[in-house]
Amino acid sequence: MANEASLGKKIFRGTIIIVAVSIAAKLASFLTEAVLAYYLGTSAAGDAYYMISSLHHVVYPMMSVGIWKVFLPAYKKRMAQGDMDGAAAIANKVLTFFTLLSVVIVLGIILFGSGIVSLIAPGFEGDTRALCIRLIRLSAPMYIFIVASAVYASMLQCHNRFLGSQIREVASHVPTILAALLCFRVFGIEALAYALVVGGMVRLLVELPFVNWNYRPKLDLQFRSEEFRTILRRLPSALLSEGVNQINTLIDKIMASGLPQGSISALNYGAKLTHVFSGLFSSAIATALYPQVIELIARGRVEELKKLIRKILSIFLLVMLPISIGCILLRRELVTVVYMRGAFDAGSVSVTASVFACYAAGLLFTACSTIINNLFYSYGDTKTPLLISLVNMAVNVAMNFLLISRFGVSGLAAATTVSSVSTLVIRMILVRKHVNLEYRRMLEVTLKVLAATLAGCVLPVVLVQRFMDGSLLRLLVSVGVSVPCYLLLLRMLHVEELHEALAVLKNIRKKSKS
Repeated sequence: MANEASLGKKIFRGTIIIVAVSIAAKLASFLTEAVLAYYLGTSAAGDAYYMISSLHHVVYPMMSVGIWKVFLPAYKKRMAQGDMDGAAAIANKVLTFFTLLSVVIVLGIILFGSGIVSLIAPGFEGDTRALCIRLIRLSAPMYIFIVASAVYASMLQCHNRFLGSQIREVASHVPTILAALLCFRVFGIEALAYALVVGGMVRLLVELPFVNWNYRPKLDLQFRSEEFRTILRRLPSALLSEGVNQINTLIDKIMASGLPQGSISALNYGAKLTHVFSGLFSSAIATALYPQVIELIARGRVEELKKLIRKILSIFLLVMLPISIGCILLRRELVTVVYMRGAFDAGSVSVTASVFACYAAGLLFTACSTIINNLFYSYGDTKTPLLISLVNMAVNVAMNFLLISRFGVSGLAAATTVSSVSTLVIRMILVRKHVNLEYRRMLEVTLKVLAATLAGCVLPVVLVQRFMDGSLLRLLVSVGVSVPCYLLLLRMLHVEELHEALAVLKNIRKKSKS
């Protein structure tokens, strides 16, 4: 019981910190996007910038998340054995290897920038294409800092320094905001490319003060240990799995490059607004859980693991389903309040709101996939997530071709949601080879939550939209009326998971005060 209490305390404390920092990071991201929307709108320059941003969003998660998935379990295992010297040794090998690899990637991007743009933005021509090539080359050095930051973040999480591992996500936005506000009018969009490099550097520097245990980084080229070889064997699957997920987004923007001007920007704005809602729950909780799930598996506490995962999935269901439907209904109001200023006009609101609604429909499925996917990695299974990612990409591409001709850029966002639903089902089936999560009870809860959402959220929002003017007023009143109605209906339907969720929140509150 003492071990369970200790583990629970770590999870709750980590979740509190990560959620709090994630809120700050999302606010920083929102401020960044609002500032960029003011200066770029849905212009050709905006398309060029967001296309190179899309490339970064493929390479960065491949390196960062790939390192996290395979390095963290090896490092955590050494810690559990009390072998801190061994943990430091494997950390130095990984840090050396990936730093060298990142240098090669940077040189490749600089040398082959033109070919990369031809691949990722075949629809770009003339000045837009030339600008995109220039921005890609200028921003490439950011990867050297980002890779080192990923290694340090994994170590910090294993030592329960979640603040240190997550604060980088806030700090990395500051250079872009300052560059846009102070330098854009003088130096143009190239200032934003340099800001990405500075942001990568800041991302690493803010972590270093939190590395306050007995660890000193050093060059280690001895890559022949069996432990490091195991990491390298698992690495390609982890990198490709995350890379395929990000390539999905890149494929959408490649196809959008042939649509009317501003389509890529609309995809970006819609996705970023969606991530504000998803990141606060799925990403934060998944990050806090991952080291602890590995510990539960290592100690053979399978029943405790199953109970924990089911509880988290139920909380996702209670929170994300009404948020998803609310975002769809209030899509224009949300986009207007967040983005409509400067170059972001009524036309930009219209196309972005449609894209946002299609992305928002997949919020719950994405959140659940994040948790279940990490279970595979926790068991050392990197091949299954890769295969699922490939299926996801295939479904996404097929749906893109099916929907783009009829719905334009919104069809690309809708295809992403369809593929998310299909691959979540696959994940839920295949994860049973490691742990049986018993989904029958969750299906019953899903039906009750759906009924409460339709009656408690949809009806009030529709009435507010009909009888009230003003986007901000509609948002405030809709939330103020819908939330209590929804919670009341959950109680009337005897949804037991509501009480569990409230108990978790009370526990988190107690831990935050202690």
